[in-house]
Amino acid sequence: MTFNDHLQHLVERALASIPAADAGDIYAVSFLIDNEDDDPRQPTLTVGYNTEAQARRSIQDASDHAEARWNYAFWIQNELTVVGDLTSDPGGAIARQGWITELGFWYEEPADLADWDSVIGPLAAQIQSHFNQTCCQLARTLHTTGVIERSVGRSVPVIVHELEYYEAIARQTEAANPPGLADEFTSWVRNG
Repeated sequence: MTFNDHLQHLVERALASIPAADAGDIYAVSFLIDNEDDDPRQPTLTVGYNTEAQARRSIQDASDHAEARWNYAFWIQNELTVVGDLTSDPGGAIARQGWITELGFWYEEPADLADWDSVIGPLAAQIQSHFNQTCCQLARTLHTTGVIERSVGRSVPVIVHELEYYEAIARQTEAANPPGLADEFTSWVRNG
């Protein structure tokens, strides 16, 4: 199974596991992208969601309604799946390394850190870019095939993000969703 197939399979299975009691209250799906052990060769995708009830509970701790709604720090922090995690998804971690190698971006840790800027830095940036694009494409596929609507009961935005928000997060979230679906989130990122 290719890494892309593995990614899609685990995410579809995770979304199908959403409890019916939560589905009707979900307003966004989270695609949190991180690097295991801060290693750019080990990007992971954590899939979760947030509910209207959680946003209402978070208002007292947030600066305003929009922050309670869109800042991941106030979300449920559920992990439906973590794709590529060395512990919980070792098969995905192996497939991810093969995928990065096939792309021509795999590297070994340099003995001399001077190689970082000239060699490793650009490879790490390419891995991140391709992983982010792959996650955005997966989100578009999940919308197109109706997986999100079947799991949640309607179309909700997939927020493709890191722990911090900036313009690239807004752009990739726009790319991951049908036009206009993520406007409330992207407006908050750009104007917050």
